[in-house]
Amino acid sequence: MQRRVTIEDIAREAGVSRQTVTRAMNGMPRISEATRARVLEVSERLGYRPSRFAANLARSAKTTTIAFVVDSFRNPYYSELTADLLDAASARGWQMTIASHENADELTLIARLATEADAVVGYFSEPDEAALMTAARSAPLVALGRTATAEGLHSVDLDFDTALAGLVKELRERGARRFGLLESQPLGAVYEPSSRRIAYEGAVDADSAAAVVVCEAPPQSVDAGEAGFDRLMDAFPDTDTVIAFSDLIAMGALRAAHRRGIDVPGRVRLVGVDGLSLGAVTSPALTSLAILGPDFTGEIADVVELALTGAAGPAQRRRAVPTVLWRESA
Repeated sequence: MQRRVTIEDIAREAGVSRQTVTRAMNGMPRISEATRARVLEVSERLGYRPSRFAANLARSAKTTTIAFVVDSFRNPYYSELTADLLDAASARGWQMTIASHENADELTLIARLATEADAVVGYFSEPDEAALMTAARSAPLVALGRTATAEGLHSVDLDFDTALAGLVKELRERGARRFGLLESQPLGAVYEPSSRRIAYEGAVDADSAAAVVVCEAPPQSVDAGEAGFDRLMDAFPDTDTVIAFSDLIAMGALRAAHRRGIDVPGRVRLVGVDGLSLGAVTSPALTSLAILGPDFTGEIADVVELALTGAAGPAQRRRAVPTVLWRESA
């Protein structure tokens, strides 16, 4: 096993004292920018990862700041999740800074935020975990919506296998027989089946597993949901229950059902995924497999807290189970 790089190693390689390394690492004064840059370059080249416990002791007088990275604020899911996470951060006395992938390249954004915040949390599209860790340097990084595998990379994933199995079981008990799925594909991206589709296919029968329409959806995906519902019902007219990748796609499907004269939930039951508060004001009100809420953000805050105190170990891996928010549409 490779020996852990220490401050003494950095000092020896950079030709400076141990105290100078400490000053460079913690942004302290009385050190030239050239020396600081040399120390940071050496630490990155050697792969130095400081003790989080020691680092937090060194800056215990500072306010803890969490950086939260979202895909796009054009999607109300991220706006509501941000509000929930702000509540969780406030309860712990933390401050939070918020950034979007729209602001900069993802790795560049993480690298910048890691110098400004004590931890970085977010939905990261970069598949290379080593690249994510390099960008974050020594700051704890918590990836949402995926299960990390790299040592030191924390994650809070969503257990859609359990959630979809429970949802389908309850819908069958309410009379559902033939299911269809409105899947999502980011606009212009190469399609890969989502974890939601994989979980759906594992929960339904073979005929329902084949009843999938992929909606090429931008962040504002109501129109994509409307078009997808039309395609789904034209191709699989005996579908009596539609599960949509997101609440926005489900709202588009609801609009299409109204236009086609299809009664919801009489002829077709409709379920979204997210738990948006906006779903309460549709007609009928939208049933949703809810991610949003204190359970998910509580898991996120717990992982961040453990990482900041040094009690997280090599990495925390959590999985939250979305719960059904029953409303009129199902």
